[in-house]
Amino acid sequence: MSARRLAAPLAAAIACAVAGPAYGQAGVSYSIPPDNPFVGRAGAAPEIYAYGLRNPYRFSFDSATGDLVIGDVGGGAREEIDWLTLQAARGANFGWPCREGRIEGPRPDKCPVPGAVEPVFDYERQPNTSVSVIAGYVVRDPAFAGLGGRLLYADYFAGEIFSLPHVANPTPQTTGVTLPNLSSFAQTPSGALYAVHQGDGKVYRLVAGPSSGTLATQAVAGSYDAPTYVAEPPGDPGRLFVVEQTGAIRTVGASTPFLNISDLVSTGGERGLLSMAFAPDYATSGRFYVYYTNTAGNIQIDEFRRSADPSVADRNSRRPVLSIPHPEEANHNGGQLQFGPDGYLYAGTGDGGGQEDQHNNAQDLSKKLGKLLRIDPAQPSPGGGGGPTPPARDVTPPLLRTRVAKRQRVLKLHGVLAHARCDERCALAMSGRVRVGRHAYKLRRATKTAAAGTRRTIKARLTRRASRAVRRALRRHRKVTAVVGLRATDAAGNRSRLARARVRARL
Repeated sequence: MSARRLAAPLAAAIACAVAGPAYGQAGVSYSIPPDNPFVGRAGAAPEIYAYGLRNPYRFSFDSATGDLVIGDVGGGAREEIDWLTLQAARGANFGWPCREGRIEGPRPDKCPVPGAVEPVFDYERQPNTSVSVIAGYVVRDPAFAGLGGRLLYADYFAGEIFSLPHVANPTPQTTGVTLPNLSSFAQTPSGALYAVHQGDGKVYRLVAGPSSGTLATQAVAGSYDAPTYVAEPPGDPGRLFVVEQTGAIRTVGASTPFLNISDLVSTGGERGLLSMAFAPDYATSGRFYVYYTNTAGNIQIDEFRRSADPSVADRNSRRPVLSIPHPEEANHNGGQLQFGPDGYLYAGTGDGGGQEDQHNNAQDLSKKLGKLLRIDPAQPSPGGGGGPTPPARDVTPPLLRTRVAKRQRVLKLHGVLAHARCDERCALAMSGRVRVGRHAYKLRRATKTAAAGTRRTIKARLTRRASRAVRRALRRHRKVTAVVGLRATDAAGNRSRLARARVRARL
């Protein structure tokens, strides 16, 4: 893609006029979350949440558990997927360039990296091929049979979409869908899934395929100029926004752009307008954020607001939030913005470009390149005298309601059944023991996700050994009981109280 010719003096004048003298200063244009891991450490950038990354072009949060998933683009050897809890990622070092995937990296002079996070999965670059991992989202919509709890991912160049379980040494499974030049996935607040296809300028909705574990595609209306991302704002279901690398954001079905900042954006190769994120309170505040490379090649995060007409943004509302110098190279700009389950804004930045972290950024805590950043992007009070104020955070555990029959045909059911619902989207977990005489046997732990207000049936299953013991006991008319516990966890990590129930087994 050729670079866009811009009126550089005009663009620079606009940037200076909007930015002002306090542009990009923590405590002035944004705040630092007080629990960021490097707050107060001498010489460290307090915006950093995790480091040692090469080019985390796409990352996401599990809508049920809040877990973090990062697809980190490797060098010449491996592409990796990191999947861990948000707490485990706090202050984590992912090892680049000492490590690349699960193998030694290209820079032994940056070793050792004690406690470097090993990826859940990596794959090898084949000779004479180009690779670039695109991390997707953990599937939580029950309409996708065989994909619940599995992560979707693809490679930008090959485009074959795979699903991956969250287990040790996972084996990927193909979903049967291939979209070469796949630049991004998206997941709406309701759980709908999309894929952005730069190859033909289309956006596709992913739907359940003809068999368990497979997908099919439905083209979304319209064709777009090098689309990089798609998003749906909270509180406005069905309204999709498509981000174009050349600098515009378009609403599906609309004839005019929602926002056009092409005069502020440098494009070509890995540069351009790369993603957007709606504030959690977008329905009332109208705030959203964009991530792009500016005309100087630097990484830029800006805030905008929608206008009185919800189909058009107010271009004059632009407020620069953060700029990160990226002067030497055109590649490795990162590109993702996501609001986390804690209400803060996360951004993934590349290591500054070139090869093998030649500018020595990924392991340098004084620099914001090669990092996962975490900020409160809302403008602090004038002067910032009171210190940074974090956004409202969800600290309320989900309200869990359960119903467990006191007598069940445990042997025929192969386990113990329970019915549960939450007042918000949650992840359910159930475990327990079955007692036969003096012996107790563990039930297999079960997990499911539940939409707000939706009743789900969940079953903790008998092991083979437990089944044999229960069968013998029931045939001899001996007492068999089970004790189970259920708990719910919301997207912010809040856990409900443990709900316990006792069940008497019957034939």
